[in-house]
Amino acid sequence: MNLDKTPSVLKMKHLLFLTIFLCGYSYAQKPILSKDFDFKIGEKYKRIKSSSSYYVASGNRMVAIKKGRKDMTIQRFSLEDLKEEVKKRQVIEDKGDFQTVMDLNGKAVAFYTIKDKAYAQKISLTGIIAEKPILVGSDKENINNDVGFKSTYGFDAGGRINKFVFKKSFDGTKLLVLFRVKTANDKADKIGISVYDSSLKLIWSRKVKLPYANKWLENEDFAIDNEGSFYMTASVFSSNAEEKNKLEYSYRTEVFKIKENPKEIIKSKIELPGRSIMDAVIGLDKQGKISVSGFYAKNDNKVEATGLFSAKLDDSGVVSSVIKSDIPATIVQDYALKRETRINEGTQDEKDKLDFESLKVNNVVYNDDASFVILGEQRYVESFTTSSSSGSRTTYKYYYRDVIASKISSEGDVKWFHRLPKYQTGARGKKSMSYINFKNLGKHYLFYIDDFTNLKRSFDEYPTRYFDGKKEFLYLTSYTIDDATGEVIKEPILTGSDIRNSRLDNLEVYKAAILPNQDMIFEAYDGKKNNLLLKVSLAK
Repeated sequence: MNLDKTPSVLKMKHLLFLTIFLCGYSYAQKPILSKDFDFKIGEKYKRIKSSSSYYVASGNRMVAIKKGRKDMTIQRFSLEDLKEEVKKRQVIEDKGDFQTVMDLNGKAVAFYTIKDKAYAQKISLTGIIAEKPILVGSDKENINNDVGFKSTYGFDAGGRINKFVFKKSFDGTKLLVLFRVKTANDKADKIGISVYDSSLKLIWSRKVKLPYANKWLENEDFAIDNEGSFYMTASVFSSNAEEKNKLEYSYRTEVFKIKENPKEIIKSKIELPGRSIMDAVIGLDKQGKISVSGFYAKNDNKVEATGLFSAKLDDSGVVSSVIKSDIPATIVQDYALKRETRINEGTQDEKDKLDFESLKVNNVVYNDDASFVILGEQRYVESFTTSSSSGSRTTYKYYYRDVIASKISSEGDVKWFHRLPKYQTGARGKKSMSYINFKNLGKHYLFYIDDFTNLKRSFDEYPTRYFDGKKEFLYLTSYTIDDATGEVIKEPILTGSDIRNSRLDNLEVYKAAILPNQDMIFEAYDGKKNNLLLKVSLAK
């Protein structure tokens, strides 16, 4: 009797296994989407192949500017129905070395260079108009091919900065054009600063010698405030430093304020005794004060960040106060224990990056009560050089990994701290990696593209790698953090199957056009010959 029943039992087991497998497969292919977001898709339109694409939206209009080999294709859209107005498509000549596109006070402006000259060209969102280019940067001296600033924060993040930098003021009404003059290593760095209004009318321009020789100075972040004053941070290395290596040599961080008049450079040191600033960015707090905020490490071991800070400047440009806080020991120990557990389980390599190594600031959110939230990312690049009979070749691998998010009170207390798992890697630069964020109704939303298997993983598990450009089942997801309590959830927003099987690996998330109501406009690719617009909104 037992032998007679065995086939039936086996059949039942196989059927049960198949049912579980199909359920799991179905879930993997179609995760339950968040009810906090709505999305809308437009009609498909012909894909324009391009090396890079940029999007500028204002009101119910959007323009996409796509760089080809020798020209730029301009597509114009209505955001009411997410349709391209094909009759308003335009192709214009790229007259120089294309740089970037910027939304300048609701207008699209494309920038390009010709040798030591920089030009800006306004492009209409509504009519078939590309205005005559305007010269916005040039100099009789030899301009350096590398502007020399390490930070790409608030610029065209993720790319190399070449001869010229184009960056907006915090309110978007003014434009900074910055370059660096070639100087000897033992001479003071010289930079050129030009500030324009939103109509590209020059407000002021001058060249400035920085206070230290190039061999001791590493330029970091830069910005202009809403009045048009220029600020920059720099690492000033000690005289015995053989190279500008933050991990090996001592240095201090200073802030410079530069105006048209008076000509004097206002410089001020950020005091953090026993600590060194590893990465920091310039921002504007809710009280209208310029602040420098970021991560620091202890001087005796600068491999891992150990705390967060924010330094406020007074109206003269001098540091007036510093809020700082070490990452609490209990949090550090907790993450170290979880890392050790993963290594013992074999899910994480022992040689993997440390939890707080290679941290960069992505954004700083300043609150009305003088507290602030630092949103960072474990971000780094590896290079590989191979040699053959035809010569050597260097390739790069880009990593955009865990999110670090923490809120610090005005008294320097850590209100909450999160290390949120994410593992993105690719070989084409930033592309679909990293994340974008905004705050709405007391919540921080961080949007990024991930591998679908990570949806089931806890915050303590090692994430599956997402490979930029690889054809996989992917989804757009969000980490949502309650600013008051620090409570965080991870939820899928949409999948490729929800937008007509388009390949989400082609979404360059950081280039999304974000409207004042926080609607995000993306361009998706159907994997064949067409693109379509995708609008993601917070549910009403």
